[in-house]
Amino acid sequence: MMMLYENFRLALFSLKANKMRSLLTMLGIIIGVSSVIAIMSAGDSISVKLSDTMEGFGANNIELYLDFREDYDGDYWYDNSDLMDRDMIKDFAEHFDDRLKAISVTCDVGAADVKDGSKVAKVSVSGGTLGTFLINDVKLTEGRFFTIGETDTAAKVAIVSSKYVEIMYDGKNKDALGKGVDVEIGGKNYKFTIVGVYEYKDAFAGMGMSSGDNVRTNLYIPYQTAQSITHDDYMVYFTVMAKQGVDSVQLTKDMEDFFEKRYYGNNERLHVSAYNMSSVIDEAKSLINTVTIGISVIAGIALLVGGIGVMNIMLVSITERTREIGTRKALGAPNSSIRIQFIIEAVVICLIGGIIGIVFGSGLGAIAAALMKTSPMPSLRAIVISLSFSTAIGIFFGFYPANKAAKMDPIEALRYE
Repeated sequence: MMMLYENFRLALFSLKANKMRSLLTMLGIIIGVSSVIAIMSAGDSISVKLSDTMEGFGANNIELYLDFREDYDGDYWYDNSDLMDRDMIKDFAEHFDDRLKAISVTCDVGAADVKDGSKVAKVSVSGGTLGTFLINDVKLTEGRFFTIGETDTAAKVAIVSSKYVEIMYDGKNKDALGKGVDVEIGGKNYKFTIVGVYEYKDAFAGMGMSSGDNVRTNLYIPYQTAQSITHDDYMVYFTVMAKQGVDSVQLTKDMEDFFEKRYYGNNERLHVSAYNMSSVIDEAKSLINTVTIGISVIAGIALLVGGIGVMNIMLVSITERTREIGTRKALGAPNSSIRIQFIIEAVVICLIGGIIGIVFGSGLGAIAAALMKTSPMPSLRAIVISLSFSTAIGIFFGFYPANKAAKMDPIEALRYE
């Protein structure tokens, strides 16, 4: 233990005696480590940002939809008898009642431009259930959601976005309540009464893009109202939200099995498929992680270059200290002692360079996280890997010079000028 301490002390003394040369030797290690740390920290920050964004869309959401069977040989066609109807959804809701928080069934009616003099607001009229608002994280800023009575009687009521109110009522949400919305869909005019205003969220926020007043926002109406306009009583998909603590992956499989066994097992044209947001998030994270590791490996090449620099400077150092080596061997120092001394010196150079690289890399990672408007995530994994790799490089590239010093003939070393 005393020998290790003494060797570390000698290594630090040698570095201090040649500050500039030592710093230049460490430069490759510093660049390599800081690159790896910065890249992996940025990758972790992207993963966190992605998770937060996608969880905003509902990490517990599962979408179930009808799809053509892969082994179907003829033309791709189906009729209404193949589609899902209200009775199926009701049966499904009762079966999974203890595992579901909400069900969203939607009906797209169409796009329209609402005009009032020079003011024009672009809307997409969409019918939805009360679960639609919960699943899509729709938050009211004024007014209320639809009542069960309005939903059952297909009332002509609507919920508009704050962007709509900004355009049509100069942002005064209360002024919009109770007002009418005239839309033309399929050549027919429909009038709805505004009962609520929801908070508009710009999908391009934080990306340096702005959609301005040309954005088309959702105008929500009750699902039955939408069906009365489209005359479409069937559906090809719906979305559910699992209760907290429910395994969404297992629930996804159970939902597929339920419809396949009860309704679509014998259907020659269509079958049921489902996917959950959790699996999408996991796949995206896996892709980001793979790309991050790939780029980090490329950046790690700088560490190898730095290792070659360490070996080169160690050879120079050994040449300069030949007489010192000869003196130690003449006094009885074994080859292993000489070898360990110079290996430790190489390791110390790499470790100090690694620590400096971690500081710079963490700073660069924090800057990248700030630009992405997410919390900085210095990667502990990257720090451990970088320091371990730096130590390995010190041992690997320091061994040849150290072994060369250990094998010196003491007489020849003492005669060296």
